[in-house]
Amino acid sequence: MSQADVSPVTEQQAAVDQAAHAHGACENCSTALHGHYCHACGQSAHNPLKHVGHAIEEIFESFWHLDGRIFRTLRELLVPGRVAVNFLKGHRVGYVQPLRLFVILTLFTFFVGKLTVHADDMRMSGGDNALFASARTAQEVETMRAAQVAEIEAQQSDSPTAAAAFAMAMAAVNTAAAQRAAELEQQAHSTTSAAMNRAAQAAGRASGEGYGTFFAHDINGKPWDPDTNPVVFSSMPQFFNNWLNRRLANGQANVQRMGRKTDLYVQAILTALPGALFFLMPIFALVLRVAYLGRGIGYLEHLVVALYSHAWLMLVLLSTFLTMGITHAAGNPVVNALGNLTLVLLWVSVPVYLLWMQQRVYGGRWWATLPRYVFIGSVYFWLVLFVVMYAVLAGVSS
Repeated sequence: MSQADVSPVTEQQAAVDQAAHAHGACENCSTALHGHYCHACGQSAHNPLKHVGHAIEEIFESFWHLDGRIFRTLRELLVPGRVAVNFLKGHRVGYVQPLRLFVILTLFTFFVGKLTVHADDMRMSGGDNALFASARTAQEVETMRAAQVAEIEAQQSDSPTAAAAFAMAMAAVNTAAAQRAAELEQQAHSTTSAAMNRAAQAAGRASGEGYGTFFAHDINGKPWDPDTNPVVFSSMPQFFNNWLNRRLANGQANVQRMGRKTDLYVQAILTALPGALFFLMPIFALVLRVAYLGRGIGYLEHLVVALYSHAWLMLVLLSTFLTMGITHAAGNPVVNALGNLTLVLLWVSVPVYLLWMQQRVYGGRWWATLPRYVFIGSVYFWLVLFVVMYAVLAGVSS
């Protein structure tokens, strides 16, 4: 057979067979490979388990592929409504999917928040009243007050220019002493058991072993106990009552463990908030659907708008956490002033951004957009309040 008799189809098939022989078959679907990726399932011909270099290459390749889309999405997310409008028009390949973006930003934001947001220990009963918590009689309170006043007067004689500050300190000591004396007087007029209970709580506060209770109501005339005297709602199934008493018991133990350590409460709330926000998303999308009934927009499209708007809110919250962390670490008056200005600008921009985004995504006249915006904002305020309250209770009782 002459070279002229070889058809182009035969030459093409030979090239395909040669490429398949060079690259082998796909390990996932056994399809002959024509290159570095399978045309049937898309899996790479490189096996990261066979060579360390391939493993490192795949990690960085996947990272930069995702990272590039994230940077593009975040950059265009700064323009109100641009990402949501383009995504709803079908331009999706260049953006991170809304649910994935929201999950990534939420987890990263609250991870940074737990690193940067810290609170000083709470001071109960009027702050300096803790100085007199160990006093058990009015005479002990007066003795301790006289000692504190004498110390302040001695310091004032050494620094006469700070007379105003020392006067405020002396007033605070006198007020705290009066409050403690009133507490002792009230205890004296209470029943013996109640007085012993308050004394035990005061001793716990003075020793730093804990403060307060999470749930301290009587059930059927007896103190609540998750095992012997639980809370029972007859209209609810047994598993709900078991779950409720278990959470109450967890909250009781956590409050005793955390005591006056405010930072522990803050960290617990930050841990619970991401889950609460995920619960908020479908509800907020439903509010958008109600506000724009009759516009021919489906629920999933409203969900896209809700996810991208909250992704931007996560950026604002992330910037807030980073700003707080930087100003706290710097401890400089100028940095603190700049940080406070940054925080004000960030949160002033929130209603402006959301209004602009709503107008750009849904269109229509501004006079028609504003009433819808007020309606959505009002409902959203109560939703956020509910979510925060849930996060507080869930964080403490987890």
